Amino acid sequence: MPTDALSALDEQLDTLMSMLNNGEWESLPDLEPALLGALNAANGPLPSGSITRQRLEAMQDKLTRAIEACMTRKEQIAPLVNALSKPKIQP
Repeated sequence: MPTDALSALDEQLDTLMSMLNNGEWESLPDLEPALLGALNAANGPLPSGSITRQRLEAMQDKLTRAIEACMTRKEQIAPLVNALSKPKIQP
């Protein structure tokens, strides 16, 4: 995986974290193509000595925090989604 692919992924993760921290949930679908592209580009073997363990751990931490934020949001809106998806009883 070239280091520029990692840089692109790191940049997309920063954008994602900024959006999550600012509550910009409605903008997440717009980020999806760029984030998935960066993830796909970074999915490969690392060239020897091209990246530090610290940098990989920092990126993993960002991914973990993003997943946790999305899971929390899912739990928050699940009752609303469930309420809207129940069939209405006709009188």
